[in-house]
Amino acid sequence: MKTIIKYMLLCLLAVNTVTAQQNSQSINLSNAEVTPYEIELTQNKTTHILFPSSIEYVDLGSSEIIANKVEATSNVLRLKTIKEDITATNFTVITNDGKYYSFNATYHEQPIQLSYDLTKFEKQKSKKQSEVLFKDLGSISPSLVDLLMKAIIKKNKKELNIKSKTYGVEAWLKSIYTQDGKLYFHISISNKSNLPYEVDYVSFKIKDRRTSKRTTIQEVALKPIRSYSDYQTINSQSKQDNVFILDQFTLPDKQVLLIEINEKNGIRKQKLAVNKNKIQNVLMVNKIKF
Repeated sequence: MKTIIKYMLLCLLAVNTVTAQQNSQSINLSNAEVTPYEIELTQNKTTHILFPSSIEYVDLGSSEIIANKVEATSNVLRLKTIKEDITATNFTVITNDGKYYSFNATYHEQPIQLSYDLTKFEKQKSKKQSEVLFKDLGSISPSLVDLLMKAIIKKNKKELNIKSKTYGVEAWLKSIYTQDGKLYFHISISNKSNLPYEVDYVSFKIKDRRTSKRTTIQEVALKPIRSYSDYQTINSQSKQDNVFILDQFTLPDKQVLLIEINEKNGIRKQKLAVNKNKIQNVLMVNKIKF
């Protein structure tokens, strides 16, 4: 009798152990759900969604819907169906600021709404978007990076005396900050001329400080990871500030960092030369008061 009881207790113990292991290994993901937006699409009309930041990634759950960015912008997505009465599906969008958006899409011949402005949700704080990390930013969240760039521009302090001026247009490299292996370059352009100044592109290059006619010029182009904003037209008697993020680097004695700001269809090019001391003595971002 004692043997039977011991056997039954061992069986119960084994069942409880297996159940406990299963419970410890399984996790309820209901609390981790990303709440999707509900949206209606149709074939004969285009639906537009305005996002708070540039669109980096779009994944469609079905080939029965088509989506692409509006050419003249970076943060507007247009969608429609390829036929009538499609099967309910979904799609996902990730934006440059790290926000993750999920959508449930259904077909409706006459959708109630065709244009959506998701910037309103951010202002109202009525919906929480999940955030992703980008490889080029490492462990820093895109929202924190955006906050750091805003703080640098808001501080607006000239830590460096590096400037260029041609034909009434002046460019300043105001400061360089560092955070988690990234360098933040604060550049300000002031247009004191009577003509608008349209920026074509801004380039960063490591070049030899001095070269003789017989020496080949060594040049390495550096690509910014991202910038606070895209330079557009700087009107007469106005200015614009921007922050460019680059991966950390150092310079030898004989090289400089050359920042060139090029005017579209114009000759008012600005050049900012940064030596190794300015790079090595950059400021920590934590010096800024948020």
